[in-house]
Amino acid sequence: MISLLEIAERTQKGRKMPEDAWNMSLFQKIQELAKKYDIPKYTADMPFLNLDDGLADRAFRAGLDLITEHGVYCTTTGRVLEFAGEEVEGAIRESPAELPVGRGPDARVIKQREIAGKEPLNVCPGHHSPFSEDLAPLVVKNFAQIPRADFIEGFNFVNVDGREIQGEPLEVYATRRQIGWMREGVRKAGRPGLAIVLYPINTGAVTLMSVLEPISGLQPGDGLLTSVLPDEKIEHDMLAAAIASQQCGVWRVSSSFSMLGGFCGGEDGAIIEGVAKALTAMICYRVYVNCTGVEHIRTAKGSATHPQPLSWARSVVNQALNRHSNIICMAWIASSSGPGTELNLLETAARAIEAVANGANLYAPRHLTPRMNAGQTPVQPELMIEVADAVIRAGMGRDGAAETLGSLARQLEGRDTERGYTIQECYDLVNHKPNSDFLQIYLKVKDYLHTLGLDFD
Repeated sequence: MISLLEIAERTQKGRKMPEDAWNMSLFQKIQELAKKYDIPKYTADMPFLNLDDGLADRAFRAGLDLITEHGVYCTTTGRVLEFAGEEVEGAIRESPAELPVGRGPDARVIKQREIAGKEPLNVCPGHHSPFSEDLAPLVVKNFAQIPRADFIEGFNFVNVDGREIQGEPLEVYATRRQIGWMREGVRKAGRPGLAIVLYPINTGAVTLMSVLEPISGLQPGDGLLTSVLPDEKIEHDMLAAAIASQQCGVWRVSSSFSMLGGFCGGEDGAIIEGVAKALTAMICYRVYVNCTGVEHIRTAKGSATHPQPLSWARSVVNQALNRHSNIICMAWIASSSGPGTELNLLETAARAIEAVANGANLYAPRHLTPRMNAGQTPVQPELMIEVADAVIRAGMGRDGAAETLGSLARQLEGRDTERGYTIQECYDLVNHKPNSDFLQIYLKVKDYLHTLGLDFD
């Protein structure tokens, strides 16, 4: 596989190109590939999930061509990294389909999953969300208490020790405090070896690498979030952190979903970029665990609940990656309504059904536009696990999952998004359980899902 040092050298020696010119050329290339490989736009008569293996195969080829025919852009140097087909295909062959994480009795193995597979999915229950420092260790403890957790991600915050986090010195201090709170939380949960993943306070190299030491920072078996930027772009800070963390035995995860409506164009182009971004993260940052799929700016703003065309587009991306690479796909279980609400749980359930059908693991269920202490509670990951397990027990294939998602979509359509509540307002962090109102909503949602053919133990 191409070494990260070779990637670093190519960021210095590739051809120069203004970023605006890159953006427009990317759009044009993606449109060309969508036409060449007959990647369609979604229409109302299509199923909620992709049922066409041929489309998944063409989408993968289009994503591969995007990298080999157009390249990857480095925003730091303004240069284009070029890759030969045999280099990319060799990297795909050599990448692992499973990754050991954590330590001791809490060590787990994260695996690539089969499409509509029969094995329980890997789980990251939280956070990737904002929490205040006064709640931090207790919140971490509550999420780490979820038995199925294979690893747990950090969180962001705006103040530390009563000071606003501004500038590199405070960013470094806050980053180290985050890891300290994470370590304290998993220890209080009785799981000291549970893998933790740094959620960057800032993506500068100094800040990212400030915790790459095993005494009070990230230890071998822990992880670091190093994401490819939208529009097939990488940067030196993330690359430097990838090189350093690789040397320290710290693995990496990337948010590699594409954003419909940007320079990739519509859902056809977003599918192509969604495939290419995961492969780019693997090649340029040596990331094997990727949050994959397609999102949209309107859902990123928390302003829509209807799942299409995103559900279908996500399924094409995940199925393409599962059929033709070793990428370990993670389905980001994101909702446009806030925690403590019925809509939030219905959206969480829909994404979990998708995940099983597409062969993607379960990742950090969260409100797409979280407020401080109001992005998630342990109820969401517990529900997503229950739903995914129920889908597997039912032997639900892609056809059945698509039909079930259609029923869920009709339940969501036309309803306004709900702002939701803070974790303190709807969850008892001391006793690790929802309050009575939230419990009733949770039970109501499970009763409804039962009518769709999901049986819960």
